[in-house]
Amino acid sequence: MPDLKRIFILIGLLVVSNVAPGGEVPAAGTAERESVANWPCYVELTPPAKATGPLVDFVLPPAVFDRARMDLQDLRLYLADGRESPYALRVRVEKDAREPFPAKQYNVTEGRDGSSEVTLDLERSDVEHNEVDVHVSGGEYRRLAELEGSDDGKTWQPVQKQTLVCFERGKQKLRDDSISYPPSRYRYLRLRVFRDPLADKASVTIESVSVLRRVELPGERVRLSAKLEERKAVRTRTGPGSAWILDLGGDQTPVDQLEIDVADPDFVRDYTVEAGGLPDSRQRFSAIASGVLRRRAGEQIAPLKIEFNETRAARLRLLVTDNRNAELTIRGVTFLAPVRQVVCAKPASSQPLRLYFGNPKAGPTAYDFARNLPERLNPEPARGQVGPRLDNPDFVPEPLPFSERWPALIYAVLAAVILVLGIILIRLSRAAINTHDRMAAEA
Repeated sequence: MPDLKRIFILIGLLVVSNVAPGGEVPAAGTAERESVANWPCYVELTPPAKATGPLVDFVLPPAVFDRARMDLQDLRLYLADGRESPYALRVRVEKDAREPFPAKQYNVTEGRDGSSEVTLDLERSDVEHNEVDVHVSGGEYRRLAELEGSDDGKTWQPVQKQTLVCFERGKQKLRDDSISYPPSRYRYLRLRVFRDPLADKASVTIESVSVLRRVELPGERVRLSAKLEERKAVRTRTGPGSAWILDLGGDQTPVDQLEIDVADPDFVRDYTVEAGGLPDSRQRFSAIASGVLRRRAGEQIAPLKIEFNETRAARLRLLVTDNRNAELTIRGVTFLAPVRQVVCAKPASSQPLRLYFGNPKAGPTAYDFARNLPERLNPEPARGQVGPRLDNPDFVPEPLPFSERWPALIYAVLAAVILVLGIILIRLSRAAINTHDRMAAEA
């Protein structure tokens, strides 16, 4: 037993020694001041010289994606005076944005014809709205809805008539309870929902109504040229073909579209696009898109587009099946992706800001500034310049665990443990033999 106790002590010391200094976990709910010494890289952001609005923005380059976390939650923005600046990180994809407006509901009544009615007061007439979301009671239905608007709550004008529908088919449910209409600034809205003569025997209950402004955000895309390596003759799944490696200029560069400049006047070729890592990495190429590249005789020679779900990669490989046709002449490839935009308040100083990144243990930001920022920015932020990636001179690497600093000692400890276990096993074996011999002699 004393030997076993020594083994447990050794293992305990080994575990404790692997905890890095300063590894205490802060109590839940506490805010810990971060030091830039924990971030290995940064880029300098130069504000625009002429920025009339309250906001400025910067577009993240591939050099940031190389060292930042995949979710980009390790970005930290600091002003020239050393203070941390809140920011909003936006991926500029094309989408519909819906901004709700608070509205008071009153005069909830039922008409003689079995209709249900509610009046909404936005309490202001300086906001533009163009949609209401309606939630009504019941299962499957097809109900007519009428929406009216008023500036004073007395004189009403028709806004829109639309049918609200809800159908269920097995586990799927089709529901359309939104009423869209031309942009309006009416302070008051009045909604009337009529019964479905086939499904409703009583008046419909209007459970809630939300007033919204729906806007289409066009998005923004970055266009960069890929480094096109020389063609290599390969055999694809369906026959002889060609392969080109496309270097995206970074380790984890976002991409969701290619534009391929092919010089040939007419062709029809099967293709596959694969994504992979750097040449010295273990990440193998994997297919992300496939299809047919086609140009008919007489068509205008323009870049051919290949679209796919966004991926993060260092390189792409384009495989084209030629069969017995001459290989294609590819003059260049451009890759596209939605812009990653950093938006912040316009700094008082014209000195460059610093955007730090590369800390895998950084916590999420969740700035109030970002959560309060509307989807559509008016006016658009003035755009600044992003400098090259630089090493942080104040960076202090996290101390290595004891096992990595003294690997030979770990092997010595393991050898000692094995030796002790061997001695214990020998002693137990001798004790068992002695007990067996004594019992045999007594018998």
